[in-house]
Amino acid sequence: MKRVKNEVVKATDFYPKYLKLINVILPQPLTQKEIEVLSAFMELKGDLVESNRFGTEARRLIRNKFGFKTHSNIDNYIKYFKTKGILVKNDQTGLLEMNKVVSVPNGEEEIELVFRFRIDHGNNEESN
Repeated sequence: MKRVKNEVVKATDFYPKYLKLINVILPQPLTQKEIEVLSAFMELKGDLVESNRFGTEARRLIRNKFGFKTHSNIDNYIKYFKTKGILVKNDQTGLLEMNKVVSVPNGEEEIELVFRFRIDHGNNEESN
């Protein structure tokens, strides 16, 4: 069975929708709030992103967007993302970046996700 859904998504809705879709295949799924925070980081544009998407300035912008009062709120989310394998340290620069499994290349205009599941009906099990 094949089901295909083509949809045009507004840029502001893309990252949350994308993360919700891939969340089902992540080894450690993200919470709804983690999806919202990560989406906000992914939506950042310009020089800030090119230099350090998860650096101090970016964290300040996200903290303000969500109304977090302290640095520890964002730091905790960064820690969760690292623990879940969403963020990894670049060996060459030492900076945090999105895991390639989750990231969307800059300038990408269309994303195609394919989920292929094989259903095991238990027919190959040995009888007791």
